Amino acid sequence: MRNISIFILLFGLVLSACNKPFKKGDNGIEYKIISNGKGKKLMRRKFMQFHMTQFYSTSKKDSLLTDSRTTGGAMFEILDSASMPPELFKVCSLLRKGDSLVLRVSTDTIIKRQQGMVPPFIKKGNYFIQSLKVLNVFDTREQADKARMVEMNRVRAIEEKKAAAQLIMDDKTIQDYLKKNNITTVKAPEGTYVQIIKQGNGTKADTASVVKTNYTGKTFDGKSFDSNTDPSFGHVEPFMVNMTNDRTLGSGVIKGWTDGLSMLTEGAVAKFYIPSSLAYGSRGAGDRIPANANLMFDIEVVDVMNKTEARAANKIQEAKQLAEQKKYQDSIAKTSKPAPAKH
Repeated sequence: MRNISIFILLFGLVLSACNKPFKKGDNGIEYKIISNGKGKKLMRRKFMQFHMTQFYSTSKKDSLLTDSRTTGGAMFEILDSASMPPELFKVCSLLRKGDSLVLRVSTDTIIKRQQGMVPPFIKKGNYFIQSLKVLNVFDTREQADKARMVEMNRVRAIEEKKAAAQLIMDDKTIQDYLKKNNITTVKAPEGTYVQIIKQGNGTKADTASVVKTNYTGKTFDGKSFDSNTDPSFGHVEPFMVNMTNDRTLGSGVIKGWTDGLSMLTEGAVAKFYIPSSLAYGSRGAGDRIPANANLMFDIEVVDVMNKTEARAANKIQEAKQLAEQKKYQDSIAKTSKPAPAKH
């Protein structure tokens, strides 16, 4: 379950349309509750299911930050003084099922509390405002977990439907790009377009393989966002792609990679054109990959390994990393060692 205290104290809530004045809470928060007083009361150690919306509010406008109704689904939290700040526990103890709570905290308070260590968009004289709508109150964790699973399945179904629609749009965009640039490709099973630049002649990659690769990733406007062949990105070692379901052999990658690699053999050089729904989807990734971005990857398949070979390669790589780490630590210790006293 996600802890909401960070959101409230650092990132705030939605500005209520209600004209009811805010009450003063503890430690710089202000709040108002819109209630009919009839719902089940939220007691200590009980669980609440709620929607949350967050805004950054200035004198000119309110900027939406997040809204669980459109992203992520309803949230769940236990009312417990040990897991949330006292000022938040005190206010949430007043809530009932069906209530709406609006909290706000001034940016002046946040800047002071964080000693100036805040994102540059936060300016004095403004507010973070957060609105919660209590959907349900549960007596036990089991009840809350059951409801959470129902909510997760509901959100997953919605996201899958959105992804399917996005894939249709992405596919057309990629096809238009390929046609415009006279690029010949083959289409992998999930929807990745693979341009074979050099045919491999070794082992074929499949779901029993760990594939050693070199790569450069770009957005469709040609901007590189990651590479293990460009030293400016700070990691030039080959990248191991775990195609298996054995997580001990390495973490997974985006679906577009495994989809494209399934079409290649050892020694192949190719370019992947990956729809956003097989990449980072509507969430994007950092500031270099925006939401719903189709991606291109230059790929070289250096080796296709079975599980035994992959474990051996991983041990070699781990030993190399430990040796480099020790070398770095030794150099730091050497430079920080005080010079001997002069006599």
